[in-house]
Amino acid sequence: MDLRKAQLMGGGTVLISLPKEWVKRQNIGKGSILVVESSVNENLLIYPFRTEEARMKETTITYSTSYPQGLINQITGAYLLGQDIIKIQGKERISYQGRDIIKNAMKQLVGLEIVEEDAYYITTQFLLEPTTLNPEKIIRRMHLIARGMYRDAIISLLERDEYLFKVINQRDDEVDRLYFLLVRLIRSAVTNPKLANKYGLSNIELLDYRVAANLLETVGDASVELTDSVPDLASFYIEDYLRDALKNASEYLGDMQDSAVKVFLSKGADDARQVVRLYNNLTQTLEKFKLTIMNNQSQKVAELLSIFSAINKIRRCNVDIADLVVPMLAIIT
Repeated sequence: MDLRKAQLMGGGTVLISLPKEWVKRQNIGKGSILVVESSVNENLLIYPFRTEEARMKETTITYSTSYPQGLINQITGAYLLGQDIIKIQGKERISYQGRDIIKNAMKQLVGLEIVEEDAYYITTQFLLEPTTLNPEKIIRRMHLIARGMYRDAIISLLERDEYLFKVINQRDDEVDRLYFLLVRLIRSAVTNPKLANKYGLSNIELLDYRVAANLLETVGDASVELTDSVPDLASFYIEDYLRDALKNASEYLGDMQDSAVKVFLSKGADDARQVVRLYNNLTQTLEKFKLTIMNNQSQKVAELLSIFSAINKIRRCNVDIADLVVPMLAIIT
């Protein structure tokens, strides 16, 4: 820690000296222009004014045919860590199958594009400007897609609609893409206070955004679990006494998630009461649903219990999102 004593000058101006080692590292001299910004938590950010683009972060990954999944993990990890340029370099020629693996991995990573390529290497670059992106909009987009996923999953179960079954998996890929993008932005903002300041988020809020995004990604996964619960949709039929319970659960989940995300983004504690009300109503619906399933002697018990488990997981995620702002557990219990 380096402590500096403030000096009062004429006209109410207060001066402090800058640490010598920091000045050397930043190449600051007489006449250098510094930017002074007030952060969201009222701290000051001081950094040199640069007209040129900041140096991009770059990493090189060695291509290997022995462990394709490891290659995917390295590309994804470099992306999440905020690397701007990711090079895949091979000691041997990159095969057609290898290129296909790399390009499929890139489909999950928003903004990452191939900028150079030959027989032995592939160079990719993140082409989006982080300062133009908005974490709140990404959360809202994830919320809307995930909410539509489980609503359509339940409709597909009730109506035995195989088309909806297929598109739900595609939407889950989009939720994953947005999640990876948000994680990248959050990591970049944590290490770059200037970027966090542009987003208007403190470090604690950045952490909350990461958790909320993870919960919404889990909602997407649970929606896929709803469709995976029934291997043979064409022969699956839900009796009338269970259909109403599923319809009600779908409506409660959608309204509950709307309220939970609103609580999280607006930090409005008053909206938490709506989450609690919907949580209690949904709990009663699910308890009746589970009791009916357990008393059901048909061969569909396993599938129905899987559906119940997925719905319960989504409910829990919605409570946890609101819990980031208001301690929901204390209210509910």
